[in-house]
Amino acid sequence: MKKQIVISVLSKDRPGIIADVAGVIYELNGDLADMSQSVLNGFFSMSVIAQFDENTSVTHIIEKIEAIDSETALEVIVKETGFDSINHKKEHPSDIYVVTGQGKNRTGLVAAIASFCRSNNIKIIDYDTKLSNDIYSMILEIDLSKADSAEDIHNKLDVMAEDLGLKIVMQHKNLFETVNEISLD
Repeated sequence: MKKQIVISVLSKDRPGIIADVAGVIYELNGDLADMSQSVLNGFFSMSVIAQFDENTSVTHIIEKIEAIDSETALEVIVKETGFDSINHKKEHPSDIYVVTGQGKNRTGLVAAIASFCRSNNIKIIDYDTKLSNDIYSMILEIDLSKADSAEDIHNKLDVMAEDLGLKIVMQHKNLFETVNEISLD
């Protein structure tokens, strides 16, 4: 029987962190399925989902990653997901939208968008932001399956965008991917 494990690693950025962590997973006969990694202002963060034999302990994974010979300290969090396989049924709601926004930077933009989503029963799937030359840009992938209609959310977003001084565009994910010629699935 296999078990699914989530591994999160934080560190000052340096070349080779992904190789080091993936090497430990391989050494422990783990099967790395999904990974998300980013570097923010010189700080590396990584989340991995991997499948291991049931006799591989969380403690052993942590010990092996912490034992990596590294000039930067690796902070590690490892948790079992409770799923017995990576191949468990994944939900892919059809009401996934991409929201892009941009405007002059000001305190509270992320909090305002996140609060808007919470109050409208919108699940944020992914949220990326970037500040450059006092212009704040964001891209969100959101699930509207439990929210009011997409048209209602779009109208509410327009009002909020005006209040925040942002230009916001909301598109169905399929349209966004077609227009931008990307595919993440």
